[in-house]
Amino acid sequence: MATITIPKKLIKEELVLIPRKKYEEFLNLEKMIEKRLVEEADTDLAIKIYKKEKKYGTLKTVKSLADLD
Repeated sequence: MATITIPKKLIKEELVLIPRKKYEEFLNLEKMIEKRLVEEADTDLAIKIYKKEKKYGTLKTVKSLADLD
């Protein structure tokens, strides 16, 4: 088994060693969470706009996709 010595001056806070595969899984999870938060923010904005337009009577409604012109 290989031994690695890490100088104390390189360690600013606590140091945790994990296998590379687990680290990559963690990074992927972090990206998924970030994507989810962005989607939630977009949804919240859409709901806010919907409520505002409905309150002021400026909400546009269509009966079919042909009306989107």
